[in-house]
Amino acid sequence: MVIHDPVEDSQHHRRVIACNDPTAANQKTFAQYEQEGWQRNAPTYDTIDLPTTRQAVPSILNALGNLQGLHLLELASGTGYLAQQAVAQGATVTGIDFSSKMVSLAQQRIPSGATFLVGDAANLPFEANQFDAAVCSFGFTHFAESQTVLQATARVLKPGGTLAFTIWPEPDPNNNFFGLIKQVCRTHATMDVDLPPAPSSRALADPTIRKTMLTQAGFKEISTQTLDLQWPLQGPKTMVEFILKGSVRTHMLYERQTREIQAKIQEALVAATMPYIQAGQESIPCPALLVTASLNPL
Repeated sequence: MVIHDPVEDSQHHRRVIACNDPTAANQKTFAQYEQEGWQRNAPTYDTIDLPTTRQAVPSILNALGNLQGLHLLELASGTGYLAQQAVAQGATVTGIDFSSKMVSLAQQRIPSGATFLVGDAANLPFEANQFDAAVCSFGFTHFAESQTVLQATARVLKPGGTLAFTIWPEPDPNNNFFGLIKQVCRTHATMDVDLPPAPSSRALADPTIRKTMLTQAGFKEISTQTLDLQWPLQGPKTMVEFILKGSVRTHMLYERQTREIQAKIQEALVAATMPYIQAGQESIPCPALLVTASLNPL
């Protein structure tokens, strides 16, 4: 699953407000919004997000080596595309996702060779030392407690097992799909709106923070590779459709704007997209990071 936070700089401010607000206890949590958002987005994920995220799948699987006979855990398994590719290469896959609609779509996509269940990646319902490797395709942005997820993953991996996951780096506002969205939101959106306290979407993109988090969870031999992904253009409203049907964090900001501001955001997103279309380009750059690490042996 995929989304990038276009308003990270104001997130800490909203976090403080929410913590001091006596009504905050009655508000939905970030995790609840994420789950509801991906329930909403499940039917459109394969047309909105997957054309981009699928580009990273070969690199994720290549990082694991020979998949024949591998028992693979996929966190935030979504509609099952990665699992399908892994099964085709000889792996047995267990996927977990907090969206029941995503799980249903994955089960339809792969009737055999993979098992999918609804669950919490921070509280994995598996025995220790069960999986040879674990993967996550752009899922860490959606976890309320990424460190807990890393620790839970380490528990269920066999000693020496491999973890491979993709994340979005800091976006370039001048020539990057998420950077353009971020720039438009900062220009036109009202940022001081009622949003739930949320973790940073970029923690694991920071090399220092990433190394600390992975090391504390028991991982070593950490490596990072840049993937030159492209977001396919499906018309002038590609970025608008992403916000409405393919995102959660940005959607939360957008839906809290007035209709007038929403119209300005849509107009600005179309305006930012048109130069690419007029130049005959079929996509907008959307680079990603592939992170791999191995679990310390006993």
